[in-house]
Amino acid sequence: MSLAPSPPPAAPRPDRASPSEAGGSRNRWLSLAVACLGMMMTFFNITATISVLALIQADLHVSTSSLIWVSSAYTLLVASLVLSAGTFGDVFGRRKVFLIGIVLIGAGSLLAFLSGSLGVLITAQAVMGIGGALVLPNSLSLVTGAFSDPHERTEAVSIWAGCSGIGLAVAPLLAGVLLLHFSWHSVYLLNVGIALVAAVLTPVLVAESRHPDRALDPVGLILGTVTIGLLTFAVIESGGAGYTDARVVGAFAGFLVALGMFLWFEARHHDPMLDLRLFRSASFSAVMAVAAGVMFAFTGVALLLVLYFEKVRALSALDTGWRLLPLFVSYIAVSSVAGRIVRRTGFRTTLTGGLLIAGAGVLLLLIEGPDSSYHAIWPGMTVLGLGSGLLIAPSTAAAMISVPHTQTGMASGAVNMFRQLGSVLGTSILGTILTTRMDTNLADRLRDARVPGPVADTVREAASDGTPAGTLPPDLAARVTKAVAHAFTDAQHTGFLVAALLLFATAVPTVLFVRKRQAAAPPAPGGGAVPPAGTAPAARHSRH
Repeated sequence: MSLAPSPPPAAPRPDRASPSEAGGSRNRWLSLAVACLGMMMTFFNITATISVLALIQADLHVSTSSLIWVSSAYTLLVASLVLSAGTFGDVFGRRKVFLIGIVLIGAGSLLAFLSGSLGVLITAQAVMGIGGALVLPNSLSLVTGAFSDPHERTEAVSIWAGCSGIGLAVAPLLAGVLLLHFSWHSVYLLNVGIALVAAVLTPVLVAESRHPDRALDPVGLILGTVTIGLLTFAVIESGGAGYTDARVVGAFAGFLVALGMFLWFEARHHDPMLDLRLFRSASFSAVMAVAAGVMFAFTGVALLLVLYFEKVRALSALDTGWRLLPLFVSYIAVSSVAGRIVRRTGFRTTLTGGLLIAGAGVLLLLIEGPDSSYHAIWPGMTVLGLGSGLLIAPSTAAAMISVPHTQTGMASGAVNMFRQLGSVLGTSILGTILTTRMDTNLADRLRDARVPGPVADTVREAASDGTPAGTLPPDLAARVTKAVAHAFTDAQHTGFLVAALLLFATAVPTVLFVRKRQAAAPPAPGGGAVPPAGTAPAARHSRH
C-alpha cells in the first residue's frame, strides 16, 4: 500500500519544550517518576476492580452478564481511545493531555466510590477509561522525550513498564486490607489519593512537549476510534452472548467496514494519525505482535489464576493477592533490568527468549489441580513473570526507538493499542474457553459422580450464573464440589495451553524478523524514502 505523494516538508524541527523545564539529569528522572505514577494508576484500577467484583455483584444484585461490564467498560474506552490520545498529546501538548487523564482517573474513581447503582459504577469506569487512554501513550512519550541517550531511554522505558506490575500487584493487597474493615467502595479511594499527588507534581516536574508540525486528523481519529471500539465491544460481548449473537456479528461486521475505511483514508492522508508505512517493516510489525501476544497471555492467565484461587480454593481477595505476588514481583524485577539485558543481547534474543520462557511458565501451571499445594503453583507464575518482564518493556522500547522523535506519540499510541487489544483478547478468549469448556466438563464430571439429573442441571445453571446451587445433603454436596473443582481446572488447563501455544507461535516471526538491534529512526511522513518491506524502518547503522 502506498501513500499519495506530498510536497517535501521543511527540515523537521525538534519537539517544542519549555526552556525552563527542559534541562538536567535530575529533572528527567523526576519526570520519569511522575510518568510512572500515572502508569501505575491505569493498571491499579484493573486488579482493584477484579478484587471486588464478587462483592459488587452481591451488593448491587446484578447478573453475571451485566457484571462483566463493570471491568470491561474501562478496558473498552482505553483500547478505543489510546491511539487517538497519542495524537492529542502530539498536537495539544503531552503533559497537558497526561494531566487531564490523571484528573479524569481521579474523578472516575471518586464517582465509583460514591456509586450506588450498576449504571453509575459503569459510568465511573468509563470515565476512568478515558483518563487511562490519555495517560498511557502520553506518559510513554514524556519518558522517551526526556531521555535522548538510547541506552538511558531503553532503561527508562523498562522502569516505566515495570510500574504496571506494581499497580497490578499492590491493588489486590491494599483492596484486601480495606475490605477487612470497609465496603467495596473504599477500594476506589486509593486512586483518588494517587491522582491528587500526580496532579500536583506534573506541572512542577514534567516538561511540556508537542509535535510542532502535527495537525489533527479528525477523520482518522473517528475511524480509528470506531474501528477499535467495535472490535473491543465484539470481543467482550462474545464472552457472554456467544459469537453468533446478532449484536456480536453486527459489531464484527462494522469493525471490518470501519477498518477498511480507516486503512484507505490513512494511506492517502498527508499527515495520518497512524503512518501505515511503519508496518512495511517486518521488524516493527513483529514487535507489535509481541506486544499483543504477551499481554494476551499475561492478563488472560492472571485472570484464570484469580478465578482459581477465589472459586476453587475459596480464598479472600487479600489471600489471592498474596498468592499472585510471584507473578508480579518476578515481572517487576526483570522489567527493571530489561534495558541492560537488551543492551547486551539485542532485541531479537531478548524478545525470543522472553516468549519461550513465558510459554514454559504457562506450561508449568498445567500441574495445578483442585487440591494442589501452593508449592506446585508458584514456580509457573514466577517463570511466566520472568518471561513477561523480558517482553513488555523491551517490545515497547523497540517500537519507540524505531521512529523519529517527532513520531513518538504515534508509536506510543500504536504499541499501547496493540497491548490493550492483547489484554482484551486474552481475558475474553481465555475467559470464554473457561466458561464453555467448564460447562461441557461439568456435565461429564457430574455424571461420573452419579449426581442425579435434576440436581446436575441445577448445579450447571448455578455454575453458569455464579449463584449458589442451594442446600444439598453432605455426601452429595461433597461429590458436587469435587466435580465442579475438577471441571474448572480441566477447562483452565485448556486456556493455559492456548496461551502457551500463542507465545511459542509468536516466537517464530520474532526470531525471523526482529532485528538484533533497532536502528536509527525512519523519516517522518513525507520526509524521505520509506524502507522496503522486510527491512528495518531506519538507516543501517545501529543506535546501540
